[in-house]
Amino acid sequence: MRRVLVPIALMGVVVLLLLLDALLSLGRIHSGLTISGIDFGRMPREEAVAELSHLVDESMAEPLVLVRDTYRWPVLAADLGVEIDPAATVEEAMAITRKGNLFQQLAARVSLYFGDRDVRLQGTIDQERMDKIISLVAEKLDLPPVNASLKFEGDEITIIACRDGFVVDRPVLRYQLHEVLLSLHSTDVPIPMVAKSPNVKAADTSGAKEAAKLMVSAPITLTHEDATWTMPTESIKLSLDFTVTGTRSSEKLVPYVSPDKVQEFLQEISETVRQKPRKATWETDGTTATIIPALFGKELDTVGTAAALTEAASSKSQRVAQVAIKETPPERTTEQAQAMGIAKSIGSYTTKFTGSANRVSNIQRAASLIDSTLVEPGGTFSFNNTVGQRTEERGFKTAPVIKEDGRLEDDLGGGICQVATTLFNAAFFTGLPIVQRENHTLYIDHYPMGRDATVSWGHPDLQFRNDTDYWLLIKAYASSNSVTFAIYGTPDGRKVTYSTSDWQNIVKQTEKRIKTDELPLGETRVKDYGQDGRSCTVTRTVTVNSQTRTHTFYSNYPMVPKLIEEGTKSKETTTTTAPTTTTAPPSTGSPTPTALPTTTLPSG
Repeated sequence: MRRVLVPIALMGVVVLLLLLDALLSLGRIHSGLTISGIDFGRMPREEAVAELSHLVDESMAEPLVLVRDTYRWPVLAADLGVEIDPAATVEEAMAITRKGNLFQQLAARVSLYFGDRDVRLQGTIDQERMDKIISLVAEKLDLPPVNASLKFEGDEITIIACRDGFVVDRPVLRYQLHEVLLSLHSTDVPIPMVAKSPNVKAADTSGAKEAAKLMVSAPITLTHEDATWTMPTESIKLSLDFTVTGTRSSEKLVPYVSPDKVQEFLQEISETVRQKPRKATWETDGTTATIIPALFGKELDTVGTAAALTEAASSKSQRVAQVAIKETPPERTTEQAQAMGIAKSIGSYTTKFTGSANRVSNIQRAASLIDSTLVEPGGTFSFNNTVGQRTEERGFKTAPVIKEDGRLEDDLGGGICQVATTLFNAAFFTGLPIVQRENHTLYIDHYPMGRDATVSWGHPDLQFRNDTDYWLLIKAYASSNSVTFAIYGTPDGRKVTYSTSDWQNIVKQTEKRIKTDELPLGETRVKDYGQDGRSCTVTRTVTVNSQTRTHTFYSNYPMVPKLIEEGTKSKETTTTTAPTTTTAPPSTGSPTPTALPTTTLPSG
């Protein structure tokens, strides 16, 4: 009976102790458990999470240091994308004595009374960021092995000795970083290095040496279409290099014609075979725009030609190589030009002019800068952005310009307002929306009433928008006495009508007299005829797809006083007297303001 009772009593004691242990560790980490070496035994769950979070924050604030000889790289855990989960770590610690069946839990609890058990931090590391750091370290420390190679010394081929390497042991360093980063210890991490042998040694170069001798044994003929060139053996020798091919277990050294080294020899050949690409353009006749197809260009393919030379040089008898050619695409292909919808003239305008050689030159220069301009659907044409600043360096000359006060002054670019006025009227009759347009301060009757346009660098500008579904092509034609703009696109059936008002707000001209010692006392002459003030409106109606829109263009030409000079020079001291004149100065051949039939003025 006693034999039965003793085991039962012992089991009762064990159960009692187990129950007592369970009560003591209820809601707590079991005694004997550490987290990353820190004792958390009998600590309540919430307190353990808070304490571990604090320790993790402290640890992550301190960098670990990668060390090799005199090199030191401090690295923060955050730089490696380390994320520690304190709550999950505490749960892992608490689960050690709570998972499994009763006997497994008992065994776990009992074992902790005979020795501590450490729990690893639960978290993740960004492997990509870690590998990037390791690569940066390796770039500094790696001494790669050098394969044996060959070189020419005169006519002899000599061996370049191989060399062992010494490189960062990346797998070991990666493991070390994992161990430290998933702990509470910031410390120095020694960077492991490992020796690395070359794949090609001196004994492995004999085959390459014989191959190189064959490659320089005779000249090579290089051909392209009907042209041929000879590559002498000395040029082959200067172009040779050696490389290692094959897999690691069967790598070997082979000679080849280097694309970099052969460039000098190929320079002249490259210039001969080169053909520049030609983008698709349009030929126009005033009515129709016909596409001139694009052409692909040709360039010598250095890499391909070097490969062909390598093959030819490796042959004893077939020592002929074809020049490798690669196509260069045009800026605009024929298909792209076709899709742009530039087919017919949808509006044009011409103005006549006369004037000085400089004025004519400026008109022709501005027209040439605008010629062939393309405006995309929804895009806006800007005169100033297209023509650019009017400077001598850009081909502009000095000619009379109408200034803001209505007076004339010589300035660079005089005459280009003739170009702006012509282009404005082409856009006007095409029915395009006019974004910006201003009239001159001086009215010129050679221009249509209320339809002139002035421009100046910066401001004012002439702008109009392409509101069609296709691209627009602007063509310019400037002779010695006329300028024409034609706008090509896809006709959409729009109709343009307009009306011009009579002169309004007329202000009679006044006179302004100024003294001059260039004339004898009592004599006068007209220095500037000025003009009456006036204004007018032009109303344009555009109808397209049964929709009508109206735009009114207002032009105001302010009154400019007639400027009369009065002489102050004493007649007694006058030896020669300039003739008194009240007539206009000699004609400049530029447009004439109304009501002043004897005066000719440039249009700006």
